[in-house]
Amino acid sequence: MRKMFYPYALVVALLLFGCGLQPDGYTPASSITKNGFAWNAQQMRERHGQKVMVRGYVDQGNIYGDEGARDILGEWWSGDGPDANTWRFDVKANPSDEVGHSFSVYVPNDAGRDELLARFAADARAQKQTRVSVTGTMYAFDAPTLGGARTGVYMQTQSSADINLDQAQ
Repeated sequence: MRKMFYPYALVVALLLFGCGLQPDGYTPASSITKNGFAWNAQQMRERHGQKVMVRGYVDQGNIYGDEGARDILGEWWSGDGPDANTWRFDVKANPSDEVGHSFSVYVPNDAGRDELLARFAADARAQKQTRVSVTGTMYAFDAPTLGGARTGVYMQTQSSADINLDQAQ
């Protein structure tokens, strides 16, 4: 019986890792985007409006919010948020990706916001990458560029509790 288990476990492991899905359920951002655009436009269009779990790194040059966010972020504040009730940060696929090679995550202003922003700012000041795991709804959109049309992506969360900071760096 034990010998029969191993081939099945191997198949499950290959399926999980072959699709980019990690055993904890999070998909690496590098499996979804490259330089902030969809790796696979058709796949992202199929995922449009679906709940996803993504792991990546905070793009420290792209954190937006209201005056309260500005007070917390200091020099790392990038500008006003999308609206009075929402703040935004961008997620890079890899820690070495350039600023702007990321996709946006929209988060409601709620009780957990200030703690997250403080951590983002502290890590940025310490020149440390902030690794995040985000659960939210994924959206795809047409993104015209100089090189032609591409597919952009963004996420929307229900609350700041949908953002987890990974301990391992």
